[in-house]
Amino acid sequence: MGNSIHICGICNQTKEDGIFLYQLYICEECEKKIISTSPKDENYQYYVEKIRAINQSSYTI
Repeated sequence: MGNSIHICGICNQTKEDGIFLYQLYICEECEKKIISTSPKDENYQYYVEKIRAINQSSYTI
């Protein structure tokens, strides 16, 4: 993303490196955590809810 600074929609911290998933910015650290999280992990449902919210908000535009 270059030198742009964004607020991560997962951890709510200001970061420089990351991706946009629709309108939600996800920092590199959270992206790695999401990818490596097993469905049995306690954080799995948290990530599912965050991503589900992105999907639902894209339909209300």
